[in-house]
Amino acid sequence: MLVLALVLVLAPQARADWPFELGIGEQQPQMFDDPRFLALELEHVRFVTAYDVACRAGADRGSLETWLAGARRTGARPLVAFSFSSRAGARWKLPSYRTFMRCFRGFRARYPWVHDFNPWNEANHSSQPTFRHPQKAAGFYNAMRRVCRKCNVAAGDLLDWDNIVRWYHRYRPHLRGRPRLWSIHNYIDVNRPRRWRASATRKLLGLTRGELWITETAGVVRSRRYTKYDEHRAAVATRRMFDLARRSPRISRLYAYQWQAPCDPYAWDSGWLRSNGSARPGWRVVVEEMARELRLSRAAIEALDPPLSPAMHDTCEGVPPPAGLQ
Repeated sequence: MLVLALVLVLAPQARADWPFELGIGEQQPQMFDDPRFLALELEHVRFVTAYDVACRAGADRGSLETWLAGARRTGARPLVAFSFSSRAGARWKLPSYRTFMRCFRGFRARYPWVHDFNPWNEANHSSQPTFRHPQKAAGFYNAMRRVCRKCNVAAGDLLDWDNIVRWYHRYRPHLRGRPRLWSIHNYIDVNRPRRWRASATRKLLGLTRGELWITETAGVVRSRRYTKYDEHRAAVATRRMFDLARRSPRISRLYAYQWQAPCDPYAWDSGWLRSNGSARPGWRVVVEEMARELRLSRAAIEALDPPLSPAMHDTCEGVPPPAGLQ
């Protein structure tokens, strides 16, 4: 009944007139059953998985298929980003061009309705095996374009580290053709923050042509790197996330990350919702932005922030606390 009420309240409203389309990245499939997610009617969702997920059965494939089923059920368009294999001992091993292409062909055969891709998640990050191998990262882009010319394959998917320009110049010469779609994760631009003129987002726009997707960004609540952050600072950064995306008409998609905080108190957390499902200040910024762009009524705004209910997932349910917190 709650879901039906939310849909009825929002149905008559006009679509948003942002220059970008809004999406969310989330690894937990329970998001698709949250009444707030259903009410938002987000157009795009993003998931990160192993590059060889289609080449071998196992937990990675099961998680992907559960998640894709949720996306398909709710009518959200998935963007799939690839990363390192979870096979034992394969963490720092990059596949050959042929192996990557074979696995991507397998992915296309299994999930032909998925058309949006990042060849490698945060390829310029030191935690990725592509960090010292931009030529290999470019090869993965080339392999995807060869296999599916009608797919949206976003070049780059670069984190806004200080190395972004230097890494780009080592990466770009190995790309075939002239990519008209690029992607960036601009956490630092949003959270530090950086002025627009000094931002990595603006720098990448200056280096490239065509569209730019911001495929991960958010106000960070907790991270080993961002030790002084909290929910209220994250809310300010969430507002900045929207403001920055409006700066260029070439920014055509904005994917926040993530929907809900994990249970692990030491894990990365940039969720709009707490682990128990309750709303954070950052969520209310999202609601305000949606209200402004969609010109929502007061009743619709209130409906987007309902009280906790059994329909809202608790990520800690059934999970024992870490040893240090018992």
